[in-house]
Amino acid sequence: MRRKKILITNDDGIYADGINALAVALSRIAEVTVVAPDRQKSATGHSLTIDDTLLIKKITMPSGLKGIAVVDGTPTDCVLIAIKDIMNDNLPDIIVSGINQGANIGGDLIYSGTIAGALEGLTQGFISFAVSLDTHEKGYFDTAAKVVIKIIEKPEFYINIVQEKSILSINVPNVPYDKLAGISITRQGDVSYQNYVEKYTSPTKRTFYWIGGDRPPHEIDQETDSYAVSKNRVSVTPINIELTNFTLIPRLKKAVKGLSIP
Repeated sequence: MRRKKILITNDDGIYADGINALAVALSRIAEVTVVAPDRQKSATGHSLTIDDTLLIKKITMPSGLKGIAVVDGTPTDCVLIAIKDIMNDNLPDIIVSGINQGANIGGDLIYSGTIAGALEGLTQGFISFAVSLDTHEKGYFDTAAKVVIKIIEKPEFYINIVQEKSILSINVPNVPYDKLAGISITRQGDVSYQNYVEKYTSPTKRTFYWIGGDRPPHEIDQETDSYAVSKNRVSVTPINIELTNFTLIPRLKKAVKGLSIP
């Protein structure tokens, strides 16, 4: 049976622990190509580089695998470069973005470069997953990698997912694999970082800012990604690329009646 071809990217950079653990694990079951930013690109969202050139360099990753680093590229850049050139003659069956260092739950999805990498894969017509581990410290990336393999080996998770215009956002608790409490199919929660802006003035009187954020407690709604992860359960959330709020359309149609423009 033909081995699947998998493209791996991320937003933590090609030298990060998560992408290295994922690449090693997936290389055991598939043909793996790694194309990722050469540096940290977290919270870049779905940004695309259009006002500068992008260089690539072939490297040996910390895991010992070969990879392609896109200099100052975003996850979106990396996916496009991979499928439009590097893998153009050998296109992937699946695109996996991750393993991110930190959960992508609730409002994180708006900013996440990890999610954006998978969404770009979907936009280009490929089955795509975003995978995140619930820690900002050293973590059990091997746990998340094993979860990804389990999902890849069960096609029911992703049959027709491209036609349904969705990716899978997979969030994994930071525990050993045998400590996982199971898997939950969830919705995107409402929890978001509480952002703050700190303002400073340099000795030369230049003003600069530092943007940060604190995550509030996990949610109590059992249907959410946040709740599942808090209970040591893997959260799998189908994320739709369609942004239209269809429930609002009838009200807006009523509002537009009698409105004369110009």
